[in-house]
Amino acid sequence: MTRSDILQETNKAKIAHKRWVKRADHLISGLPVDKEFIPLEATSCGFGKWLYSQGTELRTLEATRYIIDEIEHHHDDVHDMYGEIYKLYFVVPENKSFLSKVLTFNSKKVTEKDKDKAKSYFRQLKQSSEELLALLDKLEVASQHMTYEQLLHKV
Repeated sequence: MTRSDILQETNKAKIAHKRWVKRADHLISGLPVDKEFIPLEATSCGFGKWLYSQGTELRTLEATRYIIDEIEHHHDDVHDMYGEIYKLYFVVPENKSFLSKVLTFNSKKVTEKDKDKAKSYFRQLKQSSEELLALLDKLEVASQHMTYEQLLHKV
């Protein structure tokens, strides 16, 4: 893994995360959204795929380990908040496996109270997202200062 690889892939992950957040915002704003573009599972979104592949590699580097841990924490928070929003907008069947819950995508009547709750959850989601993006900036700076030996030997 080169410094250039880290920066390029981190930038792609940032873009994927920003798109995901924008789609979640569209949902609570009443715009039509395809649920496939805002997956519930933290490992299924574009950012999660980066985090659990290259991010896992970066966790082995001492210079970036703590940053990746914090990024993962905020990424989980983002998905937790989105899960709460999802429950307000869509029917989540009881007593079924998670997979069948995700595959069941029936809209439900959303009250003004539900919309207000969704906006509150989204504010929390947005805050965690902003912290995640700030940590990605830190990750980029840290990777720019790593030596070749650090990258090669994972120290």
